[in-house]
Amino acid sequence: MSDHINILIDAMGGDNTPEAIISGAVDALRDRNDFSVTLFGIEPVIREYLAKYRHDRDRICERLSVIHCNEEITSADIPTAAIKTKNDSSMVRGLKMLKEGYGDAFISAGNSGALLTGSLLITGRIDSVIRPALGAIIPSGDKFALLIDAGLNSNLRPESYVQFARFGIEYMKIVAKCKDPLVGLLNIGKEDNKGNIETKSAHSLLLDSGMNYYGNIEGNNIVEGIVDVIVTDGFTGNVCLKLLEGTSNYIFSRMRAQFKVDILHKLAAFIMRSDMKKFKANLNPDIVGGAPILGVDGLIIKSHGNSKSKTIMNVVLKTVSLAENDIVGNIKRSLERTVCVNDTF
Repeated sequence: MSDHINILIDAMGGDNTPEAIISGAVDALRDRNDFSVTLFGIEPVIREYLAKYRHDRDRICERLSVIHCNEEITSADIPTAAIKTKNDSSMVRGLKMLKEGYGDAFISAGNSGALLTGSLLITGRIDSVIRPALGAIIPSGDKFALLIDAGLNSNLRPESYVQFARFGIEYMKIVAKCKDPLVGLLNIGKEDNKGNIETKSAHSLLLDSGMNYYGNIEGNNIVEGIVDVIVTDGFTGNVCLKLLEGTSNYIFSRMRAQFKVDILHKLAAFIMRSDMKKFKANLNPDIVGGAPILGVDGLIIKSHGNSKSKTIMNVVLKTVSLAENDIVGNIKRSLERTVCVNDTF
């Protein structure tokens, strides 16, 4: 990895492409002056939007480049077929150039299945990784926690839970500045004998792993701030993530309705306005968005399909921090240490 960070971005992926992608990338470049961005997509379209930022030419022009791609991968495309046939798409070109070392990270808000497939087929897994995992930052207590896996693997071997914990630990050391992140295994009970065969075995392996392991946690513990890394399979993790998103939307919609009932409720809303804004910010994907695909041999970040400009800006800035702190290298070294320890016995 070079001293100068270069972030590769799929400018044609997502519901608000390309304007939100370009605007977010430009805002991120304005915020920091020590990294560059390469946009992949239909160059005439990208240049048309970039023309709006001519007044920023001296500040960002030298740090922003465009690579023309003739094809796009849409949400309707079948993931594997799209990755294998659309070689000149913004997603495939970006992933290939990441693999070749042209950049330090790749960001896309496009087709999730295609990005996950491309990550495996193009960049490949880190040596000794059984399966990569998707991580998602969620509010938990008065902080945030990483939910991993958040939707990539429906079925897991017990050893994968341990690897996911190691991925999550290295990620939270950087993102949350945790010196020794605490890991919890999502299960149907806290007792050692709870769960299916895989989670029971995973629990035993985690106990013997040498990691800062809390033990089993239940669904209600997810938002209590007990642990920093919540390990689970992708099926359960994705259900949990969608349930949290749906519940928060429901709560806020009901509260808005109640605050409009009469003058006293409106007064209560005014008094609570500051606290409610802080609470809502913890659930705002514009601030906490961007899910890393951990375990692949490259820094790849999936942004939400309906990402807005602010979302992309924050995802880019977070990605720069992850690249600076060599998250992929940290995961490799963590796995290497594990292999070395196991080889000594």
